[in-house]
Amino acid sequence: MFIFGEMLKALFQNRVVSTLVIAGMLSITAISIMKTPDVMILKRISAHAIQFMILLLGAGLFFLIIDQRRLLLTAFGCVAALCLHFKRVANINLIQPVKTAEPVLMVAQTSTTDLAEHWQSSVNTLIRAQADILSIIDLTPDWETLLSERLDKVYPYRSFNTRIDNYGTAIFSKYPVVRTDTLNLQDIPHLKSTIEIPGGLQAYVYSFNTEPPLFRKSLLQLRNQLKNLSLDITKQPVPVITTGNFNLDQFADEIQDFRASAGLYDSRKSMSPSLFNPTNHIFYSKSFECLRFNNLYDSASVRIGIIGEYQFIKNSNRETD
Repeated sequence: MFIFGEMLKALFQNRVVSTLVIAGMLSITAISIMKTPDVMILKRISAHAIQFMILLLGAGLFFLIIDQRRLLLTAFGCVAALCLHFKRVANINLIQPVKTAEPVLMVAQTSTTDLAEHWQSSVNTLIRAQADILSIIDLTPDWETLLSERLDKVYPYRSFNTRIDNYGTAIFSKYPVVRTDTLNLQDIPHLKSTIEIPGGLQAYVYSFNTEPPLFRKSLLQLRNQLKNLSLDITKQPVPVITTGNFNLDQFADEIQDFRASAGLYDSRKSMSPSLFNPTNHIFYSKSFECLRFNNLYDSASVRIGIIGEYQFIKNSNRETD
């Protein structure tokens, strides 16, 4: 074991090897932090920035053990740069909002794909979560019938855009749905519902769904969808919540551009170390404060969605006649 350690130490002391390792760490960090061009391999690398940060942290500890200070400082420097990047782009606030007497809206997001494995317990989980609004994507005619029957008593108000493909969406609400529109962005429909909240308030809830950006063409299509969606959001006179599967992680350039242009905040306050970063999100406008945000798990501990609690900020836009 001692001999093996000495061999590793000698290997990383080699100037060529150490230079290549440093160049690799700096390159990965730069790709993760900087806006990447529309090259899919670079997009794939930047999508795993959190995992690379953990890997660099482990590498730094390894270099500490074998006494390679140059590599150690480089690895920890890259970790620090990534932490600062995540802090800058994420909606992380050390001071959590305080719950007041202002109205609160609880929103859950899921898909029929996530509900399918244990659908009975999953639907029961949604009911027990006591969300005021459910946004459900991938809605087909069979699922519309099933969910309508199971959720009718708890969620008497709803709006549907039922389809036989993967683009169907639904909003189930405890509060009246006073208007429903369908936005066709890049030939993909997205549901927009106006919800009437007790206390003379209204909120727009967008249910968003799209294809994963596997190729450059689909990435450009998704980017255009987000651009057009942000344009529609900025026109709204009342508070907005946008939820769904964006097929992008929270630190993706496209998500950051969308949030900035639409004036939205991210509900997710933490980062996922999983190899499969979550791509379903709930974003909210400045008229809200996010009191809490959690994953939803069914009785078999399978993740079926997300849920957030949003408090109206005092003097936020009231319903106008």
